[in-house]
Amino acid sequence: MLYNSTQNAKEVVSAAQAIAQGISKDGGLFVPQEFPKYDENTFKALLKTDYKGRAKKVFSDFLSDFTEEEISDCVEKAYTAQKFGGENPAPISYCNLDGTTLNILELWHGPTCAFKDMALSILPHLLITSARKNQVKNDIAVSYTHLRAH
Repeated sequence: MLYNSTQNAKEVVSAAQAIAQGISKDGGLFVPQEFPKYDENTFKALLKTDYKGRAKKVFSDFLSDFTEEEISDCVEKAYTAQKFGGENPAPISYCNLDGTTLNILELWHGPTCAFKDMALSILPHLLITSARKNQVKNDIAVSYTHLRAH
């Protein structure tokens, strides 16, 4: 899958380039040229897997230049039981409100108890993998985590 800059549609990059670069040269964001289409069977299959399995599927659809092994490695390192307090980093709670069942996705089980933990836990792993794919040899600092691209 390829990505375009929101400021200049002629700037086209791969997923790994978009992640490694962060923002486009003109200051725009990178957005997918197209979105994967999920049919009813895809959703039914996703319901049968755990959070990590769903994450791997969605990431593989958006990051087509990553191998299955690379995506799996990133997901497994990002969403650990130690970091999220259990095997399911985003459990669903069910609440009955006036006879209606509400499904509530709990996005506060990460290190800072905020939904941002879902994205920020995997970002360093995707960034390192992207840097390797783009032959970046420099050190990379993400927040307070110091990582190496090689």
